[in-house]
Amino acid sequence: MKNLFPGYFDESKVTKEEIWEKGTFVFDANIFLNLYRYSDTTREDFLKILHQISDRVWVPHHAVNEYLQSRLTEIKSQASSYDNTVKEMGKLESAFDNNKQHPFVSESTSNDLKALFKRIKNELEASKGIHTSRMKNDPIKDALAALFEGKVGLPYTDDELEAIFELGDLRYEQKTPPGYKDSQKDRPRKFGDLIVWFQTLKLAKDSKTDVVFVTDDNKEDWWTIENGLTISPRPELIKEFKDDTDQKLLMYRAHTFVEEANKILGSTINPDTIEEIRQAHMDTDITSALEKYQALSDLIDYLSSLDLVVGADIPSERNLSSKTSHSRSAIREQLGRLESHGFIERSHGKATKLLKELPESPESTSQK
Repeated sequence: MKNLFPGYFDESKVTKEEIWEKGTFVFDANIFLNLYRYSDTTREDFLKILHQISDRVWVPHHAVNEYLQSRLTEIKSQASSYDNTVKEMGKLESAFDNNKQHPFVSESTSNDLKALFKRIKNELEASKGIHTSRMKNDPIKDALAALFEGKVGLPYTDDELEAIFELGDLRYEQKTPPGYKDSQKDRPRKFGDLIVWFQTLKLAKDSKTDVVFVTDDNKEDWWTIENGLTISPRPELIKEFKDDTDQKLLMYRAHTFVEEANKILGSTINPDTIEEIRQAHMDTDITSALEKYQALSDLIDYLSSLDLVVGADIPSERNLSSKTSHSRSAIREQLGRLESHGFIERSHGKATKLLKELPESPESTSQK
C-alpha cells in the first residue's frame, strides 16, 4: 500500500536520517528573504546549519532570481516595521507623559520609564540604520552568494519556459500542486512555484539524489492543511517526485528544518532561535497576521466596505492611509503582506489589483 500511496505515509526514522546524511538540501526564495526578518543571532544560527551541509546545498535558478528581485522590497518592508514600532512606542509614552493622569505612578518611576523609552527608540533607530544600509552593502546577500557558489541550477530556455507555461495552465485548471494558488497572478509570475518545482525534479533525476526541500510557503498547494493546521506535504507532490525521479522527498518549513537539524545533524541551535523562526513564519500566515497587526485588520475592513470585485483597482496608499488613519509606511507594509499571500498584485507605475476575495478581519468575524 505504501508503495502505491507514498504521499500518505511518513518515511521511517532510518530513511529520514539516510536522506539527511546523503541527500541534497534545496531552498526556496522565501527562506533567503526571511533571513532579513530574523535577529542577528537567529540568522547566524540558521546560516551555521547551512555551513554544516554546505557540500550538499542547492537552489533553483528561479528561486535565486526571485530572491534578488524581492530583496530590496523585503528590506523596505522591515524598515517600515521599525517605524511602526517607534510610532506605537510614542503613543505609549504620550499616555504616561502627564503624571496627573497616573496618580499612582511616582515621578521617579515616570522619569525612569521615559529614559527607557528613549533608550529603546535610540536602539531601534540604530538597528533600522543597519538594516536599511543593506540596500547597498548587504552581508546577508554576500554570505548566501559564498555558500551557494557553484550550487545554483541553470535557467530554462525561452522555449522550455513556454512549454512549462502551457503545461502549467492545464495543471492549474485541475488544481494540481504546486502553484495553482497563484493562478490569478500575471503571466509568467503565476508559474514561479511550478518552475522551482520542475527545476528541483530535474536536479533529483539528473543527479540521482534524494531531496530535502525547505520552503516557508504555507499555501495549500504545497501543504495539506486541515482547520488551519499544516499536516504534511501534499501527497500529490510526494508521488510526482517519486514517479518522475525514482528518489525520495522530504519537505520542511524553516523552523521544522532547524528542529530536525538539531536531532539528526547534532546542531546545537537554541530553542529561542527556533521559536523566533516559528514566529517569523507565523507573521507570514494571514490569519495570525490579522490578529497581530491592527493596520492590516483596519485595511481589510475598509477594502471590504468598498465591495470590490476580483480584478478591481485598489485605492492608492495615500487614500488608504487617510481612510484608515494609519501611516503610509504602515499601509505599504500591510499591502506587501497581502501581496505575499496572493490577494493583490502591485506593479510599478500601475494601479494595485485585487486578485482574490479578501480574508475576514477578526472584527468582522466577531460581529457575525
